[in-house]
Amino acid sequence: MALVLLANTKGGSGKTTAALVLGGELLSHGARVVLLEGDPNRPLVTWAQARGVPVIETSRVRAKTADEVTAKLDEVAKPGDHRLVVVHDDHQEGVFEWIEGAAAWAHFVIADPEGSPNEWLTDVASQADLVVIPFAPSALDAKQVSRTVQVLNRVAKRSGRAVNYRILLTRANPIMTRDEREIRKSLELNGLPLLATSLRERPAYRGMFKLDAMINELSPESVNGIDAARRNAADFAHEILDTLKAGVSRQTEAA
Repeated sequence: MALVLLANTKGGSGKTTAALVLGGELLSHGARVVLLEGDPNRPLVTWAQARGVPVIETSRVRAKTADEVTAKLDEVAKPGDHRLVVVHDDHQEGVFEWIEGAAAWAHFVIADPEGSPNEWLTDVASQADLVVIPFAPSALDAKQVSRTVQVLNRVAKRSGRAVNYRILLTRANPIMTRDEREIRKSLELNGLPLLATSLRERPAYRGMFKLDAMINELSPESVNGIDAARRNAADFAHEILDTLKAGVSRQTEAA
C-alpha cells in the first residue's frame, strides 16, 4: 500500500482535483483506492454520493482498531464489488487507525486534507509515502509552497522521519508559459523537488465534478479536449508511481 497526501496550507490549490485525477487513473488500472478526506466542505463525499460510490463518515462509524476499519471497508465495498471507497474524517482522533486499516484493504490511500495548517494534515504527513504539494502557477501561490514545506520540515523533525514530497503545478496553461518556466526555474534553484508533469487547465477536470465522473468515463460529447486531459492525467499518475518506486528503492538501499 502507498499513502499519498495532497497538501497545501492554502485553499483553492487544486488538491481535490489532483486527488480525483490520480485516484481515477489508479482505478482504471485495477487498483483498490481509498480517498481519505479531511476537508469539512466534503467535496469528495458530495461527488461520491452523487455517483453511488461507498462513503464512510468516521463521525458516524466508530472503529477502535485498524482491523475494524478493514472490516468496515469490506462491508461497504462488497455490494457491487466497489474498488473505490471515500472515507470522510475531519477529526484528528483515530486517523492513524483509519490509515492502517485502509492500508490493509486498498493498494493506494489518497488523502485530501483541509486547505489550512492543522493537526490532521501533520499526522497524515508523518505517515505518508509521498506528499504532493499542488499550487497554481502564480507568484502569490508560489509563496504558499514555502509555508507548506516548512510545515513538512517540522513534521520530519518531530517524527524523526524524512518527508518525501514533490511540488505539482496545477491549473497551468495548456501550453507552458513564460511565467510557468520562471516559476519552475525559481523552485529548482531553491532546491525544491518539482514534478515534471503539470496538471493543465482542462474542461475535463471541471467535468469530473460537474458530471460526477472519472476522466476515463467522460466522452467528447460531454466535455471538450478529453483526449488531451486523459494524456495529461496518465502522465501525472505515471510520474507519481515512478516517484513512489524511487522512494521504495532508496529505503531498501538505506536498510
